[in-house]
Amino acid sequence: SATAPPPPPLAEASSHASAVPPPPPAPLLPPAPIPPQAPPPPPPNVPFVPTVSKSMREPSSPRNALVASIEAGLRRTLGLGRVVESDKAASRFRRALRRCFSSDGRIRWDKLFAADGADTGRTGGSGLPVKVELASGTGDWVVAQANADAGAANWVACELKHDRVASILSRMLMGGAANLAVVGGDGVAVLRHHVRARSVAHFFVNFPEPPHRWGTEDASS
Repeated sequence: SATAPPPPPLAEASSHASAVPPPPPAPLLPPAPIPPQAPPPPPPNVPFVPTVSKSMREPSSPRNALVASIEAGLRRTLGLGRVVESDKAASRFRRALRRCFSSDGRIRWDKLFAADGADTGRTGGSGLPVKVELASGTGDWVVAQANADAGAANWVACELKHDRVASILSRMLMGGAANLAVVGGDGVAVLRHHVRARSVAHFFVNFPEPPHRWGTEDASS
């Protein structure tokens, strides 16, 4: 039988002929130089003009320090920032608050309770006497007294704790006690530094030592 012829031998390519050398790497170009920038022009020779109002040009005065402290406290504890949002409203609030204090930080009852500004000694606005309760608590008693004295006297509630100050304000607004003001702070400091001598007709201290309980339920307070 006939056999198939063997396949032709494979041509062996020379390794020297098939190896192609890689192209040389492209030379790295240096980065483009950054053009020098001209220096900024010098500021114009314009004198400094303060932007504060005339009433706030004495930052170290007791009145300005007191107004700044009250504003910061109201923003921190009672949400003043939600009511006084714009710079214009904040400036108007500060001016109104400043009018309620003398230059040495004493409360001016006539400005606090009335718009006419008549100074009448121990009275606050319209010739009405000023009555102050120290340590007013949540305000039940002082709000009731202010409502009972409407048109006959102006009342001030002095309380240390922020939550109780908020409670007094709420009761005052809900009860319509327009002749009541609330002072948040230590009573000793308020009387010593912010109340003018002989400017209050009556003081009331209903709770000179707030009750505290400890031990058993029947412990004395």
